[in-house]
Amino acid sequence: MAARLGALLADAPTTGEHRATSGETYTGLATDLVVKVLAGTGRHGTLSVVRAH
Repeated sequence: MAARLGALLADAPTTGEHRATSGETYTGLATDLVVKVLAGTGRHGTLSVVRAH
């Protein structure tokens, strides 16, 4: 799944650097990709990608 998502996002234009409410920075991407994730409830808040289209 990681390789497939990487290929889908490789050429996506960036929207610049942003800051999450938690203070972490990330680079936004301009894409129509929709990703369904499941959020774990454990101590580390793990996300699992279920589907991307």
